[in-house]
Amino acid sequence: MKYIHRIILILTGLILFHISYFPSYCKNVVVVIDPGHGGDAMGGNIDDRIERDINLITASAMKDRLEQYEGVDVYLTRENNTDKELTRKERFDFAKDVNADFLFSIHYNMSEYHTLFGSEVWVASKGSNYVKGYQFATIEMKALTELGLFDRGIKNKLNKDRDGEYYGILKYAEEYNIPAVIIEHCHLDEERDSEFWNEESYKRFGEIDADCVAKFYSLSSPSLGIDNSSFQNIAVEAPSKRLDRDYSEPEYCTLQIKDNGDTVTAHIEAYDPDNYIQYYQVSLDGGDHFGRLEEWTDRSSTSMEFDIPKQIEQDYNVVVRAMNQYDLYLASDSVYVEGLPKPVEEEDIESIKADKEYQTVEIYKSDQEKKTALSPIFIFVVTLVVLFVTFNIFFALYITNSRRKKRRRKKNHETR
Repeated sequence: MKYIHRIILILTGLILFHISYFPSYCKNVVVVIDPGHGGDAMGGNIDDRIERDINLITASAMKDRLEQYEGVDVYLTRENNTDKELTRKERFDFAKDVNADFLFSIHYNMSEYHTLFGSEVWVASKGSNYVKGYQFATIEMKALTELGLFDRGIKNKLNKDRDGEYYGILKYAEEYNIPAVIIEHCHLDEERDSEFWNEESYKRFGEIDADCVAKFYSLSSPSLGIDNSSFQNIAVEAPSKRLDRDYSEPEYCTLQIKDNGDTVTAHIEAYDPDNYIQYYQVSLDGGDHFGRLEEWTDRSSTSMEFDIPKQIEQDYNVVVRAMNQYDLYLASDSVYVEGLPKPVEEEDIESIKADKEYQTVEIYKSDQEKKTALSPIFIFVVTLVVLFVTFNIFFALYITNSRRKKRRRKKNHETR
């Protein structure tokens, strides 16, 4: 009996040691969802789209969805739009107080010239925060692109001294040792993201975020019929030094033109050694004005082709520029393209025929006038010839007659 008591005590001690040494096995995952901005800070604001309000719609939907999974506790840093905006530090003070395992900062994007579109995720630049952030961001970006959004990538950015994080959320995530990411779901100011500018989509984004968190932590939900227990995150190696954004434009960008008659095919070659090419733009006036950004369809390729329709009597000086993941671009040299000739209409054909007939008549008249102008000269010359011939005939007759008279007189003289 004594031995049984000892065995029970040993097993109890082992269990208690196991629980204290591996607390993560015995507690729920704690997730903090941070709707960006708040209070008087509206964030992006265009037309009737206010980022502060949209962030809360998405964050609330994310919380509601994530709470349907087992093994997770979910908190919001704010639950309305009227409270004073929390500082970045206050957001992480809150996360620390609830013993958070991860903080997800919810945002929507805008660009300076309202030309960018698509989704992106910003992650830490070093250590385990980078690893966890990149693993989650891979899941998130896959889900957003499957929804139809353009993939602007998983990104890092350092402060001006290159010794710490640029974004306050990621700076305090490092200081508090709580992993965090900033999710920029789409742009609120570019037409190609406009199908997502509605409350239904804002809530759908939150549900997608929640499902991505559940995959990352291998959480399952019997009520939703989702089992992520076997999901494996990608292997990511922690960088040996801080990663930073790319501050250089692509290495080269060249343009070749093939004339097809009514169109020309533009062939671009562009390359960036530090990241991929994700956009291109076209100018038809030598680079003074460029069209909207277009997707570089195959990021594993350094070449791209597209057709440009020719216009009637409109010449082009075509320039293209390639833009990398961090929106830095390099332009090609200008290539001249001659426009189409003006087509000949039926009315113009009749007019040309009439002009030709008129020209023929004019030429005929001109020839006749020339002939008429030459007639007096011709008559004068003929008259001179006739007079000359007549004169010579009469002169010859005169000479012959004179000789005859001479011979007659001579003969008469001899007879006498």
